[in-house]
Amino acid sequence: MEKQKFYVKIVGIIFDPKKRMLLIGKNYGDGKYSFLEGDLDYEEELDKKLKEVTKKKTGYKIHNLGAVYAENMLSKKDKLKIYFLCEATEGEEKPGENIEELLWVRPSEIEAKLEVKLPRRLKEYLFGLE
Repeated sequence: MEKQKFYVKIVGIIFDPKKRMLLIGKNYGDGKYSFLEGDLDYEEELDKKLKEVTKKKTGYKIHNLGAVYAENMLSKKDKLKIYFLCEATEGEEKPGENIEELLWVRPSEIEAKLEVKLPRRLKEYLFGLE
């Protein structure tokens, strides 16, 4: 039996519990905002990589509060996206690696700002943060 492998994309949903807002970013050359994400290689430790990607892209050190959603990319059968709720614990907001702009938004505005329809369960979870 042939082993199947997934390419894993880790997605950091950065949440400010005091302001009840989410941080999204816009990559250079992109017309749309997105959650901050990175690729996880097979030999990398997940939490460490999530913290590294987030620091490079936002300037923030984060506390990973855990996985909140996973989605297999049906259009790309070998890809898996795992979404993690994160809290910025220290640092200064600064657009970093390939990031043109960072923006804090209310959870109820997230779909409009991302210009995408989120999976129902993820949307319900995020709306519950507001």
